[in-house]
Amino acid sequence: MEESQYWYCQEIDTRYGAVKRARGCHLYTSKGRRLTDMYQESGRAILGWGASRAMTEFKNIVNRGITGSFPTDYSARLEKAVKKLLPEYTHIRWYSSLESARRAISFFFNLSPEVQIGEQPQLDAVINTHPEHVQDLTFDNWLYVMGIPRWRPWLESARIAGERDIPSFVMEQNSRLQEAVVVVPPLPWTRTYYLVAFSDTGNRKIVPSDMLPPPVLAAMTRGIYDLIAELPCRSERDWKLYDSIICKYWKRRGPYLLPLVSPEQYKDFFRHCLDCGLLISPYYRTPSIIPYGADTGNFTELKKNPFVFI
Repeated sequence: MEESQYWYCQEIDTRYGAVKRARGCHLYTSKGRRLTDMYQESGRAILGWGASRAMTEFKNIVNRGITGSFPTDYSARLEKAVKKLLPEYTHIRWYSSLESARRAISFFFNLSPEVQIGEQPQLDAVINTHPEHVQDLTFDNWLYVMGIPRWRPWLESARIAGERDIPSFVMEQNSRLQEAVVVVPPLPWTRTYYLVAFSDTGNRKIVPSDMLPPPVLAAMTRGIYDLIAELPCRSERDWKLYDSIICKYWKRRGPYLLPLVSPEQYKDFFRHCLDCGLLISPYYRTPSIIPYGADTGNFTELKKNPFVFI
């Protein structure tokens, strides 16, 4: 029987019971346990649980009765917000599922089968795992294997470690404007929605956005503006405070953490961290995130009970 992608929920529930409250970078369970959230819904909760004003915006639009499929100005507002976040991009679309976003991107690049959505080269675990394969990739094959990059906040300023042998064409592509990037809304309750920013298309056509409810469009707009306001408030000095602890287990790129443990041992590492009160990413190829607003005390149990590498 294939394991559910949400297998980690059972791990949490078995140890600590259901999550009853979430605030900032912490989850509070029914058994009185506080967990430090380093998964953050794969980055959708990177602003913190309850920190964004998006839910208030969502409720306001619902209370005004603007919930139908009629035209509103919320689409234009969302486009304006994303262009302010990523001013290099000229066309913004949104899609209601990962499959819909992949189809649109594949159509834009005239690729078949559907292109993957991956990480920027700084974060792609495939580079660490199979560097000999990366050397032989053409750019088109890079799109298939690594995927169209997902834009992540605070990653552009992250220092790329020199110990990894990344091909020059990959670094060149990473250093200049991508023709398309995926942006996930910084809202933990919108895990099926994807924003895609396209550069000047020339003669290429872009698949129209999916129809989304106006309250969702308004909430995503508010979330993007909240992210823009937060960008200058976090920097390298906030993340390096934890290096003495986390660098034993992860490579850090800005606030993002790449596991040093092997893929085969990763689930054991996840469970060990959970026993230490840390909810890290349950997926090997999805980076964990430095919990902004935490302190070094959140890592005390991990420091006292180190994980043993095989």
